[in-house]
Amino acid sequence: MELFTIKGLKAGPTFLFHDQAPFQDLVQAVEDELARAKGFFRDSPVVLHFGNRLLSKEEWWQLKELLLGEGLLLRYAVATSQASRDLLYKDGLPVRDSLPALTAEQKAPPPSPGKGTNTLYLRRGLRGGQKEVFEGDVVVMGDVNQGAEILAGGDVVVVGTLRGVVHAGYPDNREAVVVALNLIPLQLRIGPLIARGDDNQNHRRVPRPEIARVKDEHIMIEPYQGKP
Repeated sequence: MELFTIKGLKAGPTFLFHDQAPFQDLVQAVEDELARAKGFFRDSPVVLHFGNRLLSKEEWWQLKELLLGEGLLLRYAVATSQASRDLLYKDGLPVRDSLPALTAEQKAPPPSPGKGTNTLYLRRGLRGGQKEVFEGDVVVMGDVNQGAEILAGGDVVVVGTLRGVVHAGYPDNREAVVVALNLIPLQLRIGPLIARGDDNQNHRRVPRPEIARVKDEHIMIEPYQGKP
């Protein structure tokens, strides 16, 4: 039973809570997952999806304190239980009874690691302070500037300069890769592994396409030869 998941949906980063699991087990799952994200969702507007869970006031306050303590911004909640809807609304959180309709692509099942067509295609770069969260592959046609962040369940491809923070293969997909025309990230993660950028890279005179992948439990960066 999956207690808690984070998905990048049309509505934005969406936190989905199992509506039948014991509440304290749910809270522990949230704590564990946010610890693994290492602050990625700080200052991010997120959607909370409770399904048919019947929340008590004490449970909601405990969960809200945890989420706000991690620096999350609560955008709105989705709940079908009227009692939960009333509780959340009275506490000042907008409530809906469903998420916006999904496209055919978003309804498709998640791809196998490194494969499939579940892709978020951005015909723009990312400025500092912008974040993108998606459960499949992410392709950016432009630069990912310092202060911008990407979290993807699959690969990340940047047709430009990557200076920001990227987590590919979230949370445990070691088969994911990161490709960029100029790969000089502040921080790079693939699955559970992490690497930090080399300050000397920022002084390159000639950018070069590179690929980052996991080899022998380390993230290796190599010249990109046209094959993932």
